[in-house]
Amino acid sequence: MKKILLSAFAMLLAVTANAQNLTVEKLQSPLGVQTEAFGAHKAPAKANLAVNQRLVGYFNTDDCDTYLGVTSITGNNKVAMVLTADDLAPYYGKKIVGVRFNLGQGETSTGVFVENVKINNGTITENTAIVTSDKSVTSAAGAKNTGEWHEVMFDNKVEINSSFEALLVGYCYKQKSNNYPIGVSSKVEGPFYVFANIPASKGGNGENWYQINSGGYGLSIQLIVEGDFAPNAVKPLDFGDVMVTKGKTKNVAVSLFNLGSKLSSIDYTIALDGKAGTEQHLDFGKDYGVGGTHTVEIPFAADSKIGKSTVTLTVTKVNGVENANATKTATGTLYTVEREFVKRSVVEQFTGTGCGNCPSGHVSMHNMHNLYGDQFIGIALHQFNSNDPMYYASYDLGFTGAPQCMVNRSSGVLAPYEQMPEALKASLKEIAMTEVTVAGTFTDEDTKVNATASVESLAAGDYNIAFMLTADGLTGTTTSWKQHNYFCKGGGRYSSKASMPDDLKFLWDKGSSYVETYNDVLISSSYVSDKNKATLPTLVANGTVNSEYTLKMPTKTSLKKALKLDQIYVVAVLLDKKTGAIVNAGRARVTGSTGIEDVTTGTEATVVARYTVNGVQVSAPVKGVNILKMSDGTTRKVLVK
Repeated sequence: MKKILLSAFAMLLAVTANAQNLTVEKLQSPLGVQTEAFGAHKAPAKANLAVNQRLVGYFNTDDCDTYLGVTSITGNNKVAMVLTADDLAPYYGKKIVGVRFNLGQGETSTGVFVENVKINNGTITENTAIVTSDKSVTSAAGAKNTGEWHEVMFDNKVEINSSFEALLVGYCYKQKSNNYPIGVSSKVEGPFYVFANIPASKGGNGENWYQINSGGYGLSIQLIVEGDFAPNAVKPLDFGDVMVTKGKTKNVAVSLFNLGSKLSSIDYTIALDGKAGTEQHLDFGKDYGVGGTHTVEIPFAADSKIGKSTVTLTVTKVNGVENANATKTATGTLYTVEREFVKRSVVEQFTGTGCGNCPSGHVSMHNMHNLYGDQFIGIALHQFNSNDPMYYASYDLGFTGAPQCMVNRSSGVLAPYEQMPEALKASLKEIAMTEVTVAGTFTDEDTKVNATASVESLAAGDYNIAFMLTADGLTGTTTSWKQHNYFCKGGGRYSSKASMPDDLKFLWDKGSSYVETYNDVLISSSYVSDKNKATLPTLVANGTVNSEYTLKMPTKTSLKKALKLDQIYVVAVLLDKKTGAIVNAGRARVTGSTGIEDVTTGTEATVVARYTVNGVQVSAPVKGVNILKMSDGTTRKVLVK
């Protein structure tokens, strides 16, 4: 099996619903996303299950919000998810009876299958058919980016046992050059396999199973299993890191995997470093019903001492009776702190004035600022077209089309309007083990910014730091400044203004290009030819380390004329050395501007004479106010500190 696996910084997967591709890579992942994905999705259909049946998959609810297609690899293809031995363990002794999956509007599946497979580093090395069905099902025609759930049951039932290393579960479908049959959920992520005939010219080796980067999606495929399930059985899932301020209690989101027939309450204990507290009762105020994984809020109290503790949650009772599930515990790490750190997330968005689909990306960034305030840090990478006055190419995250973005350099490539908001929301729920405080001061007559950052950490560790400058309020009236717009009347993105989301409707009347005011624009960074030049000492537990870097202000005349020095911001991002992911960040307005006036000529003006405030000519900068006579005839007043 050929494996197509793509890193976050060399993304070949075109996942945006409206991306404009710049280049086509030989090994480009063939997945495409259905266009016009802004419309409302159909209401989810409840699973048609018997009381002794359960769903097993990347999720066991009715989530499905996007449809994909292997549009460049046509033919009779298959798509499948993988269930590992750990996924299957709770169901040993139960029987496989069917497959449930979501299929795009008007599409047909010609059968389903379950195979026992061996996988080595993402490559399927052996596969054996367990059970199949050639029953065809078709989703009703409908609006784009909609579909239907189907249940296909097998004629014979196969018992799940420990001999299964992993199960490949999927369905067959007809792939065309313009259809998107594969239902997925953007709320989960899991290994993605496609069986197709991919020639060597497209990076394949013929007809085979291929693993493809999931792009942040999870397949809407579920195995239907049947057996004797205890009516009151819950498995809590590990919940990771928890941070609570000393002397306080905090509600923590914990997922409960319900194998029972109902779920309306639990009793539980919480142990810190093995010492259990008293049993507590939590009534949900509703019955979640049969099966499913449900996230509930459980209060966790801080430890009596500052520091790290192992925390164990044990679900002792379900619906008032003893928990019948074999696994009753979940674990995490509790940090008791004097104060909680602020978590901030960074969205880096690939955009440009020549990108007609990019106005929706501008709107999404604006929306996130309004929703999350200073917890959201936007960085607009104007790299789509080189005639963009804001074009900046000192670092490249591997985007292939615009608009595309990444959240914290760890989300994979996302569509800014459709996918980014959920990914950002999830990222802000992560526990901040560090806090980044940043400041910036103009220097050298506003041609440079001295950036400083302090990083406070709960634990020791090696990290990198990078600095950026962003600018708000940039605009211009020349053609190169105007934003191309496919959301206008006749632009092709929508057939009518009424069909557009409310926050995009203003674009309908803007015309095919319009004067835009650009925010979050990257204008400088510590990257030089993709190499980060900033450095950071090793973090110390419960301590603070500092970093400094001098950033150069832009020198291009057209961009300098648009800059407003009171709307320049310095950003510092803390990077995991192993993964490259941003773990936290800080942003602050740059201060100390000397009040340099805008350049109004087509060439860079130089200083021809310098005077003190008293009119005395000097040959070098002196402390205090300096009056500069420029080569273009203008004068400037600067403050030298």
